Amino acid sequence: MKFGQVQRPQSARSAGGFSMVELLVVIAIIALLLTIILAVGGKVRGKMRSTECISNLRQIATAFRLYAQDNMQRLPEPAIANRSWEQIIQPYYGGKFACPADQELARTVGSSYDWRDTGDPVTSFAGKLLSAIGPADAVLAFEVYPGWHTPRQMNVVRLDGSCTSLDQDACANQLIRPITPANGATRP
Repeated sequence: MKFGQVQRPQSARSAGGFSMVELLVVIAIIALLLTIILAVGGKVRGKMRSTECISNLRQIATAFRLYAQDNMQRLPEPAIANRSWEQIIQPYYGGKFACPADQELARTVGSSYDWRDTGDPVTSFAGKLLSAIGPADAVLAFEVYPGWHTPRQMNVVRLDGSCTSLDQDACANQLIRPITPANGATRP
């Protein structure tokens, strides 16, 4: 050692390792990245479930139209057929009647969905001619419970086959509106 030089103690780095602070910073960064990845992954899974649900509803609407095509343009009447609407359209629908976000209802009753069979002839589509009901944006089928994908929202399919998410109150209001024929006049 030369005169005036100070011998410095060996640091952890020169010994080939990391300091405790460096290890803690790396662990914190990894934890933060995992948290972000898990949050994004959960949102992606939720969107995938919603997309699959919308696909189910779109296929259910197609099954209703195919049923009507084979039955003098009339939608099914479960009360008269003494079968559920799901059983009636099953030959036209190859999918499941379960929303992927529904973890209990479909297991219990066999379906996550319902359709506009209200029991009131003024608002029900049951047994009606497709050409005699409207408007085209009227709700045909929907998720039974709101909030499976977004709070207070329900996925619905309309008569024209389009799918959307509606506020639960807007969906309920749609279902109690009287059916209007194609020309727009309200039926008695």
